[in-house]
Amino acid sequence: MRNKSTSQTKIFLFVLLYFFLWIILFEFIIPANNTVPKPSIVFLSFSALWNDYNLLTNSLVTITSVYIPLIAAYFLLELFASLLIKPSNFLEDFLMSLNWFSNYIPAIIFGIFLIYWFPYSNLIEFIFSFVFGFLSLAILYLVEVKHVESEYLDSAISLGANEGIILRKVIWKAVQPKLFRHLIKLHFNIWSVLIIFEFIKGSNGIGEIFRLSLSYHDVSALFAVFLITGVLIYLGVHIIKYLQNKFCHWSFN
Repeated sequence: MRNKSTSQTKIFLFVLLYFFLWIILFEFIIPANNTVPKPSIVFLSFSALWNDYNLLTNSLVTITSVYIPLIAAYFLLELFASLLIKPSNFLEDFLMSLNWFSNYIPAIIFGIFLIYWFPYSNLIEFIFSFVFGFLSLAILYLVEVKHVESEYLDSAISLGANEGIILRKVIWKAVQPKLFRHLIKLHFNIWSVLIIFEFIKGSNGIGEIFRLSLSYHDVSALFAVFLITGVLIYLGVHIIKYLQNKFCHWSFN
């Protein structure tokens, strides 16, 4: 198996190669066109994004609509995790039934209904992200609880731990690293769905910048906001990994 840091270095070098080829080909060799813009024009368009597309406001709307609901969903799950694993639990059956639907119906369809029901609501993005995030984390928790090593539970019981301690200190801690790993994928999915949500709704957010740049046929702005979105998601992934290493130091990435 290749060393993980070596593999990541090679991937990073490939990413740099892609940018280098983009600069060489489209800045100096291929004439200006409406398909792929010159890098210099893309970088100049950042000022237009700031002034004409309200980059700061729209970025903050999307960022807060992703991370605040995601953080709230995680801590709400931690608060009520013990209720999800009670014997003969109706809530567990309900969540698993939703999981069945999620295998066949994309989450954005639910978002479209929310847009139809609440077309003028400014909070609907937060609600959508929170519900999407909480259900995904709760379903994963229910699945992973069944795979907690029995040795951990037997050791806690032999030491006289009560049910509350077992739930908080054994079961939750055993599943917590997997929740953090799932947060990385979930974080990307929420970004993707929320941009589509904002694009359809026509509300503030990065999705609105994509919509306007397409309507204006502004390919340089389209590429610029694409790069900005990638950087923001990249930073979000590394923040989640940092928190995982800080609070789940017993796990391995």
